[in-house]
Amino acid sequence: MAQYIDNPAGRLHKFLLELHATYPNDQQQKQKQAWPAIVEMVGNDLGVSGEVQIIGAVATLPRQVREAVAQLSVEDERKEHLLLHLDEVERGIDQLLGRQTLWHMFVSFATNADVPRSAAISALSHCSYELHRAMPEIVLSDEDLARIIELINELINEVHGAKLPDAVKRAMLDHLMALLQAAHNVRIAGPQPLDDALFALTGSLGRTTSPEELAQAGLWDRLKSALQTLDLMLSTSQSAGQIGQAIAGILTG
Repeated sequence: MAQYIDNPAGRLHKFLLELHATYPNDQQQKQKQAWPAIVEMVGNDLGVSGEVQIIGAVATLPRQVREAVAQLSVEDERKEHLLLHLDEVERGIDQLLGRQTLWHMFVSFATNADVPRSAAISALSHCSYELHRAMPEIVLSDEDLARIIELINELINEVHGAKLPDAVKRAMLDHLMALLQAAHNVRIAGPQPLDDALFALTGSLGRTTSPEELAQAGLWDRLKSALQTLDLMLSTSQSAGQIGQAIAGILTG
């Protein structure tokens, strides 16, 4: 069955398969704690704060699956069927939060840690198909996501080297780093946290600086172009109108 990553069941399905593929043999799984293995696989730019965001995004996926299934216009019996074995995956998440090994995490829902052939993975696949048909989310292409990450990194470098008041620079860098982490987390958490981080960045600019101050630092045109590009790339997401209004406010001073 095809993978559908436009819903939490699909994202959880893909994440578990990728984690198992990264550490496929028993020896690796028994030696590696699940927490750092996941953080390393996703990529962390924020230290301890980034770790918490990544693990938090993973830990909330089963709850998001339950909430999404609850919204389906199907009989309760069908909903129960779609959630089969999710409690086993939740036990695996408990092992992750308890700083146990990948082996302990995997065997919570997969016999002999054989994740790809587990009933839980099969159930998530069927669930993701139903959610895909009923309530698909927007999915960023790999190319768009790579471009977003590249663009954010470029902005971080430019802001870091700009002549700005320390408080303004620190606030901008904090929000840009949070935006970068949200981009790395998209394949787990979906696009909403990225939308939220972009909105927080634009709001911070309005509170802490001005177009004139940014222009004096040689950043205004570059930042304006970058915000417009990011808004365009996320323009089909749920909070695009909110983000667009915030960016428009910044652009008009």
